[in-house]
Amino acid sequence: MRFDLKTLEFDRIIEEMASYAGTAIGQENVRALTPSADLDTVLEALHETAEGALYVAEGLEPSFGGIDDIREALKRARIQALLAVPDLLAIRRHIAATKRIRRELARLSQHLEQPIDLEAYCEALTVTKELADAIDQVMDDRGEILDTASVELKKIRGSLSATERRIKETLEGLLKREAKKLTEQLITFRHNRYVIPVKVSDKNRIKGTIMDYSSSGETAYIEPDMVRDLSSRKLRLEADERREIERILYALSAVVHDVHAVLKQNNDTLGHLDFVFAKARYGYQMEAVKPDMSTRLHLIKARHPLINRDTVVPNTITFDEGVKTMIITGSNTGGKTVTLKTTGLLACMAQAGLLIPVNPGSTLPCFKQIRADIGDEQSIEQSLSTFSSHMKNIVDILNTVTDGSLVLLDELGSGTDPNEGSSLAMSLLDALDEKNLLTMATTHYPELKAYAYTKTSIVNASVEFDENSLQPTFRLLLRTPGESHAFLIGERLGLPSSVIEAAKSRALVSETEVSDLIHKLKIESKRLDAMIQEQERLNRETEALKKDTEQLRRTLQQEKETLKERLRLENHRILESLKAEALALIQDLEQLKTQSFKAHEVADAKYRARSLGAEGETEKSQETRQYEPGDTVYLFKFNRHGELLKKQKKSQWLVKMGSVKSVFKEEDFEYAEASTTKKTQPQTPAQKTVKKSVPGTLDLRGMRAHEAEIVLQKYLDDCAVADLPFASIVHGFGTLALRNMVKDTVSKSPLVASFRDGESGEGGQGVTVIYFG
Repeated sequence: MRFDLKTLEFDRIIEEMASYAGTAIGQENVRALTPSADLDTVLEALHETAEGALYVAEGLEPSFGGIDDIREALKRARIQALLAVPDLLAIRRHIAATKRIRRELARLSQHLEQPIDLEAYCEALTVTKELADAIDQVMDDRGEILDTASVELKKIRGSLSATERRIKETLEGLLKREAKKLTEQLITFRHNRYVIPVKVSDKNRIKGTIMDYSSSGETAYIEPDMVRDLSSRKLRLEADERREIERILYALSAVVHDVHAVLKQNNDTLGHLDFVFAKARYGYQMEAVKPDMSTRLHLIKARHPLINRDTVVPNTITFDEGVKTMIITGSNTGGKTVTLKTTGLLACMAQAGLLIPVNPGSTLPCFKQIRADIGDEQSIEQSLSTFSSHMKNIVDILNTVTDGSLVLLDELGSGTDPNEGSSLAMSLLDALDEKNLLTMATTHYPELKAYAYTKTSIVNASVEFDENSLQPTFRLLLRTPGESHAFLIGERLGLPSSVIEAAKSRALVSETEVSDLIHKLKIESKRLDAMIQEQERLNRETEALKKDTEQLRRTLQQEKETLKERLRLENHRILESLKAEALALIQDLEQLKTQSFKAHEVADAKYRARSLGAEGETEKSQETRQYEPGDTVYLFKFNRHGELLKKQKKSQWLVKMGSVKSVFKEEDFEYAEASTTKKTQPQTPAQKTVKKSVPGTLDLRGMRAHEAEIVLQKYLDDCAVADLPFASIVHGFGTLALRNMVKDTVSKSPLVASFRDGESGEGGQGVTVIYFG
């Protein structure tokens, strides 16, 4: 397995990508990345990178910046060595990062509502909470050992603080008494002991030990005898403090040792995840996609990743079925070599698990080897000419390349006699064509252009040259051989016209067989290119439609969630409103007990209280009611009551209304009163009065005034019998005849206590609300 990575500039890709990794181990993984020839390995790596790109595209990728490299600390922990405070702090931060990234990894599948395989790494990340708590109990975020780290440490530091306080108090008293003998009135520190600055001339007048002199020699720093014992005690306590801290750190190191294998797995997992997301971010910034691994090389709008995106010309590079060799011809500086490098580099990137800058639908085989002979490798040290250098590489390729490989040859056969070079090039291509591999070669030899048409396994291609602007377009034209345009390029580069004309005069005047062939194929190529461009346009439109559909799906999902939340809030608001109304009714009734009030106000309050939640109960009872002969029902159509006589087929009943009998469906009436067939004693006419169920609204619209008056009088009687507290009469606006009739009728009726126009929510002046006494 050999890949000519340096020739194809794969190392530059690696260096660019390493900057996207946030951890040391992640960067090491990037720099160690090489293509694989194992298809399963390639597919797994590509899948991980593509999933990482989903996180990046949604702005949900975890941040790996600032994660400490704890590998050296874990090595020491494994052999039970003492871990220093910085090591323990790094481990504590590492635990926090593990917890954070584990949480962030779970966010994307919830966001996209699809399973994400990268979440499996959550199981490999174990948060060692006990170790984190143990470190937090010992030190703060700056690494300062807490007084509460142990009982003994707290006791030692208490004694140390008290000793230092006594030393300072003693020295402060001495400063005041001996102020004239001092160069400054301050307490300072020399050789871990408290001292005072004394004039050299007075150094023998203060009992103590000289610990140091100033640089000028005018000040002696003296530790007075009166604090010597206290200073010695301070030093002993500081030594005790250091020993206790060391004991505490050993205990913490032992806890780390117990879980060092878990921490190592976490560190390796975070490093791998950082590596995956570095690949994903690198691919996302260059608008790269995941290629499909198949048996065909088909790169749609491929771009060289190291050329500026604003200037690079995308090209479609494809090998049709049965084609094994592509010969690329055309002018110098036209992009032939770039095409070779683009193909080889993108193949290496894909087999390294990287996204590549092509359009969706691109495919690549998993090559066993990717060999390249590109550029001028002339070596003075090895006494090799350009031709010899190329031949040395090509010999190595012929001897070592295997089936299933990709071979890239630049300027095949150049650097020697054209006739011999072209013949040698054709023989080399024959030798490669016998193997089951793909070959791409560039050349200027016209013989190779004609040679390509002698074999079905070989196809011509060329880089386009604009003869009007005398500039290369860098577009790759498939199935069409190109011309070198040496005269035009020489003229563009400033070659004297006299030289150009002399060269043209020496060229063959007649059109050669190859030239005729090129002319015909150019016409065919333009037709095929037009078809390809149309197909690519359709592909772009399809991709855009897919993106729009996905965006619409997300928008609808968001709107659905928003609507559900609004409905929940609205239901909550309605419930709270009903509760508030019920409380208000209770308060109104309490006030009515002690105040003078009108009858219709009491009736209104009673009816409102009864109405709360009654509607649903009525519907429920109506749904479960089993009718029986003799039941009294209310007929909607006639606004009258009737008696059920006999059940007919299905849900139909024979109903008696006064002297009239007719058949009605159960949906045409509602239950009013049960049958009273069982009689224990004769009843008076008053006792036989049926309490009717009357709707709270009467609609008179569409009736003439005199007809409506009769219906209204009957309705007022029914409301009185049913003990209805109030009712609504719908008369509309119209010519006001119905409205005036209703006002006149209810004002004269002894059954009506009061009336009013409807409010805005009740129908306004098109409705009259009446209250019964």
